[in-house]
Amino acid sequence: MLLRARRTPPLFPPIVWNVYDATLAGRQHINNVCEGWNHAFANMVGHHYPSLWCLLGALQHDQAIAATALLVLQDARGLPPAKRVKRAVQQHQQRLHKLCCDRRDGTKTAEAPLRTIGHCVQ
Repeated sequence: MLLRARRTPPLFPPIVWNVYDATLAGRQHINNVCEGWNHAFANMVGHHYPSLWCLLGALQHDQAIAATALLVLQDARGLPPAKRVKRAVQQHQQRLHKLCCDRRDGTKTAEAPLRTIGHCVQ
């Protein structure tokens, strides 16, 4: 039995992977934005087969770098940083909002919300 090789077109045409035009134009040589992150992450991990703990540490470190970069970018744009609000404060605000809505809607008299607010405020 005689095997015949048949010519198949390449999976990716040369226009996709050729960097000749990019070199002449002074653009980046990579054609995939993820390659930059992959290269930086591989350098951060430091070896080819990391343990699970090493990998998790590198992911946490990468996330911290991304969060810091976001804060720097927001500061450069003049945006104030987001304030952290404690859960107890959020719950307190929700209770006060519900009391005010109940008073506005007429489901409670003026006296009942004032008593309840007195219990909420220390």
